[in-house]
Amino acid sequence: MLRPWLPLAALAALCAAAFAFAANQASSPALHPLASTGTWHAIGPAPVRGDPFAGNVSGRVTSIAVAPGGTIYAGAASGGVWSSANGGKIWRPLTDSQPDLAIGALALDPRNPQVIYAATGENDDCGDCFYSDGVLRSENAGKSWQLLGRSTFYGHYLSSILVDPQQPQRLYVAGDLGVVRSNDGGVHWHTVLREPTTDILFAPGRPQVLFAGVMGVGVEESLNGGNTWQRLSGGLPNRRSLIGRISLAIAPSDPKVMYAAYAGLRRNCQDCLLGLYATHDAGRTWTKLKVKDYFREPGTPVAAQGDYDNVLAVSPANPNVLFAGGVDLLATANGGKTWTDLVQNDYLHTDQHALVFANGNLYIGNDGGVYELTPAGRLLDLNTNLSITQVYQGVAVSPHGMRILAGFQDNGTALYHSATGRWTSEIDGDGAYNLILPGKHGALLGEVDGQLQRSSDRGARWRTPKLPGHLAGPMASDPIAPGDVLLGEANVWQSTNGGRRWVRRTRVRDAGPLGAIAVAPSNPEVVYAGWQNGLLEMSQNGGRSWRDIGPAAWPTTCPPGPGAVPDLNITGISVSQADPYRVFVALAYSYPQSLPDCPFILETPSANASWPAWVNIAGNLPSFAVNDVLAGPSGLYAALGRGVFYSAGADSTWRPLGKGLPNVEVTGLTQAPRGGLVAATYGRGVWVLPAHRDGRLRAQAGERLLH
Repeated sequence: MLRPWLPLAALAALCAAAFAFAANQASSPALHPLASTGTWHAIGPAPVRGDPFAGNVSGRVTSIAVAPGGTIYAGAASGGVWSSANGGKIWRPLTDSQPDLAIGALALDPRNPQVIYAATGENDDCGDCFYSDGVLRSENAGKSWQLLGRSTFYGHYLSSILVDPQQPQRLYVAGDLGVVRSNDGGVHWHTVLREPTTDILFAPGRPQVLFAGVMGVGVEESLNGGNTWQRLSGGLPNRRSLIGRISLAIAPSDPKVMYAAYAGLRRNCQDCLLGLYATHDAGRTWTKLKVKDYFREPGTPVAAQGDYDNVLAVSPANPNVLFAGGVDLLATANGGKTWTDLVQNDYLHTDQHALVFANGNLYIGNDGGVYELTPAGRLLDLNTNLSITQVYQGVAVSPHGMRILAGFQDNGTALYHSATGRWTSEIDGDGAYNLILPGKHGALLGEVDGQLQRSSDRGARWRTPKLPGHLAGPMASDPIAPGDVLLGEANVWQSTNGGRRWVRRTRVRDAGPLGAIAVAPSNPEVVYAGWQNGLLEMSQNGGRSWRDIGPAAWPTTCPPGPGAVPDLNITGISVSQADPYRVFVALAYSYPQSLPDCPFILETPSANASWPAWVNIAGNLPSFAVNDVLAGPSGLYAALGRGVFYSAGADSTWRPLGKGLPNVEVTGLTQAPRGGLVAATYGRGVWVLPAHRDGRLRAQAGERLLH
């Protein structure tokens, strides 16, 4: 699939720092006290069933490690570390309570496989790559963890971790900060190579010899455990400005054989394959292999993604058996003379990130989850109960709570069926916002790859409506006349017939894409639209005319670092159930990702005033950006970079909402029937907090979750 894109409503929580801003919240709605004792329930996907190209899919897996006894460990891009002791039949999460679920690399102690290292921070050069909080270490196969090196790795992106087989206390971590070494098991760290490094390897049997793939440089070698380095040449690219991500592989059966895959700029094609190179003399001379550009998305002659998915693996038994992963997965049994494409020929998801040989099998991690290739050539889907889907904001719930429609990173749009508890694939691609329209329209609206799709037969068939160009963005429907739909991209568009035809309602320039749109429940003529550059407008006639109601100056408390303050983006808008002019707006800083987060929620009780007065009510929210805000019938809720919080009264105090939710990015909140809540998480699927029959959030489990 194409390089993943992330709506800014979900992008905004990619950083972290400290912020607490006391504000007057005397008019905030009260929340029933049972809210804090309720239990969140995971409803998947685990996995999405029936993807047209890859069968059952879960989510992006960046790293895999296999213990000698056969236990498989999988690191998810933003869903934490999982393990399976029975070959992938059953998985269990190991790190849901840890401070960072973005896993960039995994490693086991060769002398004691009970010791696991998980480097947090995904170094895949993507808009939804979450940064590092440090390296997690477990000494009991994942039952408990400690965080190492936070001061060293915080805010960075990590690609590899090595444990010295002769001195297990010596660790190497590579990433955008270079190569960092610890000689005491992760207590102290110091940098031994300062350029951004995308891969590091030991020479088999000689851990003092290391090879590193360095962006902008090439392949570097160290003969003394990382103390000094020298660049290898002998046929490798030497134009440093062209060199991007490099992946490496060494043949265990013949350490003189090594392969290097270079991504970079070629013929004005960013992230294309510069070349796949082989050496048979331990790196002294290299030969460029003949192979197609497997970093390119089919049908896109210019765009490629070699900086996103670029991985190699050599068979332990045969140095001529090589697997090369990018968008596709290529295999050769003769050192590169001929190739087979496993994505094109088999039922395998695109976008490869991890390749690991163990017990004679090849384990594959990609944007669809975990797969296994047996020596007989059989490809197995191991996504049995792996719930690591990255869910975008804009989850839709049907009026009776029987169905949920959600969009996922690189795994399309899927429909949840309450009766069976299963998710079925509806549209392939990168998902986004969704609506389920009740009544005579009875339509499903979904978005994939930046294009609106519509189904009028409960998802059996999907068609692209007649649109003036590509339309995709936040959507909202009239609660009284559900066929009246608003959609925002660079402008606001309106459909009065359930999404069949659309008319433009705004003419905004240079505001970027829309970040949020909301219709007042008590008066559907009152509509709010917020753009990602901070422009906030209101319509009092159903979208026919608009005026600016944003603050004269957005808050700048908690600046994200020295120098210029990034723009504040509008990530969510919600309107009081009873008052159409009482509005809540969630804001978040934009890039760069490694800067700290700050929570911002602005409230005005008088959006209809000539110039509304806004108050920041973020109060004591923790130091994560706010992705969404929801004014429900029984309280005010906020979706943060870590968890869901609620406001419980007039003292500007926020508390975590419910129990059992993993420590994961929450991208959006949706009100379910009778007071329940649905949370979209970016890495752990969709979660539901049910409600009592009277609409209050409930703690009891065992009943139907949504109705």
